[in-house]
Amino acid sequence: MTLQETHAVPSPQMPVSSGNPCPFLRALVAGGWLNDDVERLTKVRDTLLQASGQNEKGGKILVIAAIANGLSPAALLRNVREGLHLGMLRDGPLNKHGSGSRILDAHGQFQPEELQRLASFASTKRTLQGDSELGLSSHEVTAMMDANFERARAARRRIDRALMDGEWPVLLEVLGKDDADGARYLGVEDVRALFQDRRLPQRLAERLA
Repeated sequence: MTLQETHAVPSPQMPVSSGNPCPFLRALVAGGWLNDDVERLTKVRDTLLQASGQNEKGGKILVIAAIANGLSPAALLRNVREGLHLGMLRDGPLNKHGSGSRILDAHGQFQPEELQRLASFASTKRTLQGDSELGLSSHEVTAMMDANFERARAARRRIDRALMDGEWPVLLEVLGKDDADGARYLGVEDVRALFQDRRLPQRLAERLA
């Protein structure tokens, strides 16, 4: 299999707090596009919109960023006034605490065996260039999320499955590519680069440039 796309390599990378469990935000911090500590909600919104190319979702991003550090009135007011505390997301209401893929552990460390588990749900995709790579279709992403939710049945919350729907399908939409038949898929190598190396595909980094 041949992988066609390079990934942005910030040199040097900026440090990323272990309190930030979101791989996409971690890549944006590592690349210097977002502050690792506190960032204005509008800056978070604009950066995510620019990277994803989905300008119609700005309102939803602002709402998520406003509640990401906590649902108490004090936490909401602090986020609106000061900004999103990216290094405090792990203790926020949107963290699944082990009910997700577990590719990043509780200390923000990459777990290669969990990436291999994700790859077990993938299949070979034919790229637009005529090469092939491992990737997950929408159906395969759903199967992976269902398996993750079942694996966490001893400690999961009902909301955790809904939180998964706000993570992996969005990654498929933003990070994914179209195969030779026009079907969207999420490349396993892109997932590895995002989680392990904190790197975005070059096509996303070019939008941020």
